[in-house]
Amino acid sequence: MTAIRKAVSLSPDEEQAVSDLHQQLCATDADPALCLFFCSPKYDLAKLEQEMRRRFGDIPLIGCTTAGEITPLGYREDSITGVAFSPDHFKVAAQPIHNISTFKLQDGLDAGAELVADLKKDIPHANGHNTFAFMLIDGLSNAEERVTAAIGSQLGDIPLVGGSTADSWALEQTSIFHDGAFQRNMAVVILIHTELPFQVHYTHHYVASDAKAVITEADSLSRTVYEINGVPATQEYARLCGLAEQDLDISVCSNHPILMKIGGKYYSRGVVEVNHAERYIRFACAIGKGVVCTIARPSDPTVNTKEMFNKIRQEIGPLDLVLGCDCAARKMICEEQGLMPEISKVYQDNNVIGFATFGEQYNTIHMNNSFSCIAIGKAGGVP
Repeated sequence: MTAIRKAVSLSPDEEQAVSDLHQQLCATDADPALCLFFCSPKYDLAKLEQEMRRRFGDIPLIGCTTAGEITPLGYREDSITGVAFSPDHFKVAAQPIHNISTFKLQDGLDAGAELVADLKKDIPHANGHNTFAFMLIDGLSNAEERVTAAIGSQLGDIPLVGGSTADSWALEQTSIFHDGAFQRNMAVVILIHTELPFQVHYTHHYVASDAKAVITEADSLSRTVYEINGVPATQEYARLCGLAEQDLDISVCSNHPILMKIGGKYYSRGVVEVNHAERYIRFACAIGKGVVCTIARPSDPTVNTKEMFNKIRQEIGPLDLVLGCDCAARKMICEEQGLMPEISKVYQDNNVIGFATFGEQYNTIHMNNSFSCIAIGKAGGVP
């Protein structure tokens, strides 16, 4: 069996789409160790769920809804895409975490420890050189920081990459498929062991500017900022961007996101709502009173992304798969600036399968406006 199989269906019909997916991923004698899929929220999820159970049966299958799908054809909308991992090259353990909106730190510590213990029963030598973690988490839960930090802290040197599920920009209902059903308010963490070379990376195309900000009034639970530098949030954010307050919107904020420095590196905090009537800003990542941050200025996302892939290929050789989580706001900026054909081609050329997310995870960090990925090389590594 091929180490990794990839699939896409552009059919709007749920039965045909799942049939296409199954045929492309499972047309072998041996069942895959795991199938992952990413689907448009425009599908009837009840019908899709029924077809998934019927077609895939006992094959491990995990997936989620998106704000756009990264497929073997590049970026697509209203589609379903997926990847299958051969049991000859991959060993898998998965752990669901339910009710994450009321998640406590100990829940994550327990789940992470249990997940690692399960994998090490079969693979005692699993470590960060031969094992990685991939997580899908409800993008409307407001729990990503707590879950990511807790799970990541239990993985030791095993790296983690993940994406927050999306529903285009509806912000109403995102879903994860696990155990035969679409579910909400949950996360699924998957440990994948392989002898193939791999690397974990993240990138964003922002540069810190001289515009500094202190969050002076905020509700950390709802991720809402009311004041920046002691004045209404929309007024000050617009001033820091060099704009009139009425011109501030999500697109502007995506071009000039807030950057926070953690461990010497900058991570972005994306915006999901600009409320001019009440002059507040709601973020997609945790942000609280007293936080000191920087307003970013953008560079070219295509150049930035190409450089990342070139570096990865230099180290592990040709890429068989890049499992990618790309921020929906980053995708929106590429669309607005006419860069989508180019960035889509970059993803296609580097065998990226993944989705546009409401947030990205990297080890113990939850962030926005970024691309996080697991790049898997071909057998043999660098030629």
